[in-house]
Parts: sequence; C-alpha cells; structure tokens
Amino acid sequence: MKINCASNSYINFTGSSKLIKDADKLCRIITEEFPAFSGTRTVTFKSVKKDKKFINYLSVKLLQNRWARDDAWDLFKPDETLDFYRRFVENMKKYKNINCDDYTKLAQIILKVNNVDSVKASLLRYDMKKMDHVVLLLNAPKRSFGIFYKNQDLKNIIVIDPWLGFADYANNAVVRYNSEFSGFLGLQKNYVPIHFDVNPNPEISQQTVDYMKKTYPQFIQKKDFMKIV
Repeated sequence: MKINCASNSYINFTGSSKLIKDADKLCRIITEEFPAFSGTRTVTFKSVKKDKKFINYLSVKLLQNRWARDDAWDLFKPDETLDFYRRFVENMKKYKNINCDDYTKLAQIILKVNNVDSVKASLLRYDMKKMDHVVLLLNAPKRSFGIFYKNQDLKNIIVIDPWLGFADYANNAVVRYNSEFSGFLGLQKNYVPIHFDVNPNPEISQQTVDYMKKTYPQFIQKKDFMKIV
C-alpha cells in the first residue's frame, strides 16, 4: 500500500461519543507502540526516491520478513494461539514491517486484553471489488454486510482503522472513505456504498490475554474502556 501515516488532523468526531474517543485512543496506542514501515511507502521518501537499487534491496528484505510471517500463519494451530500471537507481536515490535491487516490483529489483541470483542473485515466496493484494505469492527454482526447511505440499522457499528489512524461510526466512516481517504482506496470522491467482508482473526485465548497483560501493561486501559452502555 502506498500511503503515509494519517495525521491527527483527520480526526473529526461526531458529537462527543466516549466510544469513538476510546477507539481513537486505541489507534494512537498502536501507532505509538508499533510505528509502521512497508516497502511501498519507501518509494515516497525523497531521500531514496531516485535510488532504485536501495529501494529494491529494502523491498526484498521486507518481503522476506513478510513471507516468514505468512509461513507462521500457514503453520498456525488453534491450540497454539499464545505461541502464534507472542511471535507475531514480537515480530511487529522488532521489524516494524506492518500492514493494515497486521494492525487489525494488534488492535484486536488490545481490545481483548480489555475484555472487548471485535471482528475483522475487508473492504469491498458495492460491485464486490476488493479495496486491499481491512479494518476492525465493534458492535457488528459476525457476518458480511453492506453499509449504504443513511442505513440506520447499522448506525451503531464502529469502524476502527488503525492504519489510516481514525475511528468513527460506520455510516460516517463510509462517507470519509469516499472523501478524505478516497485516493487511498481508489475511489473517485463520489459516494460508493461499501461492503464489509467479515473475516475473523484467529481466536485469542485467555492464556494469550494473560501473557499480553504481563508483557505489555501499556495495553491495559480503564475498566470502562470501549464499553457499550
């Protein structure tokens, strides 16, 4: 993906919802603790833009790291969630080779540490064309669904997008994807209904939660964090 980290200026809350503010805090925790770096971002750096040899070298090294992580996914076993997530987080911390899918896993771990359930979803256009982007959903059905303009039935679903650095109610998020983030998603700044293709991450065991609390105490928030009243 070719994109720079979203700045805090993108944050534009609707009302003063504590849920949205907590979700935004989650995005900030992730970007501060796990700053992202990817091969496609490299080409945007002025200092290396003309050095194709360096760009190719760096891209290969990052790709090798990505392949190693993908192999871990292929070898994943439901009864070894702690080992998988431990290695996953350590890899993120050490190499900073992170994409939007990785960020959803990190966000989901932090939410689980705070007893909050969520579900991962890929973004598709109304014609089912993939946008190569995934987000985390709160208070959403565990199935694929579409977000259409003024769809009141889904107004309480929260989209958490750590990669772009924002969180908002689903209806508002779709409008923002069609405006300020349209270039990233390849949209034309005219309203396009978005379909969320639910694709859950591996279940996070209690053993994994206990390990994360001990190893990353900064993940632990106040008891009312992200709680739906």
